[in-house]
Amino acid sequence: MPTAGDGPRVQRLAHPDDTVRTRALRLPRGRPVLAVLGPVEALGTDLAAAVLPVLRAVLADVARSDSVVVTAGADIGVTHLVGLAVESLEGRRPRLVGVAPSGRVAAGDTEPGEDEVRLDANHDTAVLVPGSRWGEEVPALFRVVDAVAGTKRPVLALLVGGGAVARAALVDHLGRDRPLLVLAGTGGLADEVAFGGLGEDDDLAVLVRSGRVAVVHLDEGADRVVAVLRRVLADRPGAKLHAPAPPPPVWPRLRFRAPEPHPVVDPGYVLDYPLLADAIHEANQVVAPVLHECEVAALRARERARLLVVLAIGAGFATTVFAALQVWLGAEPWPGVLLAVSGAVAAVLAVVARNGEDPDVRARAEQLRALYFDHLAAPPAADDAERDERARDLATAVARYRHEPVSRA
Repeated sequence: MPTAGDGPRVQRLAHPDDTVRTRALRLPRGRPVLAVLGPVEALGTDLAAAVLPVLRAVLADVARSDSVVVTAGADIGVTHLVGLAVESLEGRRPRLVGVAPSGRVAAGDTEPGEDEVRLDANHDTAVLVPGSRWGEEVPALFRVVDAVAGTKRPVLALLVGGGAVARAALVDHLGRDRPLLVLAGTGGLADEVAFGGLGEDDDLAVLVRSGRVAVVHLDEGADRVVAVLRRVLADRPGAKLHAPAPPPPVWPRLRFRAPEPHPVVDPGYVLDYPLLADAIHEANQVVAPVLHECEVAALRARERARLLVVLAIGAGFATTVFAALQVWLGAEPWPGVLLAVSGAVAAVLAVVARNGEDPDVRARAEQLRALYFDHLAAPPAADDAERDERARDLATAVARYRHEPVSRA
């Protein structure tokens, strides 16, 4: 793998419709693929600064799964950020493959001409397709994806912003019944898909509505993006974006470890209801952290109660053993003493365990969860003023459920 700055190995297709052969183009084969789609023009400084940490986390996880990242290859827009992110990784880096029209990029040491940009130096391979306009490379890009992934490996597209070129790529991707992850809050096509801005008669709107699309807002952080990424790339093609809930544990954990925060609404469900994206984002920002805090407190109390029950059972078993010893040994006094002590300990533990769980904390968690879904069920706000008022009311309700006494009525 070339080091940063060496530049990609350039491979050229003689014709835009040429068959892509992995061996001839020196491409890997039989690997999961992440196709990063986005704008082919520079991103704003603030947006780039917010997107870069997400891409860094995504690429680090992609490297661990031995996946291949396919981009537009040019040192501009979201592809430039992909290059910066992979350059900053320590240790293993993912394989980067760029596909671009030959008339819009300058390969090797050639100086870029008018309307040309350099290839990103952190890519390993650049496949150049005959053409002078962005978008002409899209069919070849997906032939590269097909050649690398084959028929047994999953393919996920990550949409960051985007315009007309990304739209064409998205139609091709969703038309193949492949999953899409939309990074909302990045503007352009990503926000149109996330917030229901596509026209009713738009072919892309039909594909989005019927396809497997997950929406994660940029403000929700890299962990949410990586969660969806892992579910897709670690499974076979056709895998659902929603992971099944694990069965509840039976035995208590001797050393309690608070679970990681998880979304109340899985990112994959937002795709079916894009108009709820704003409400879900607000609920995740205001309600979800306090809900997680209450759930952790309730779980800690439940684990403590379980441990006391196990200890009470152990003390009861010891009582039975000492009773048997007392009968066997007859006149010996010490089994009777231990019998009395273990019986008393078992009784005390049973009483304490019965009151071990904290019903108030559990009730607060249930109230906050109901508040979360009540917020989603409310009709959309008519304007920004109403949206701000709802946000204030939501924060007030969260504070009330968090601090006020729980009603026993």
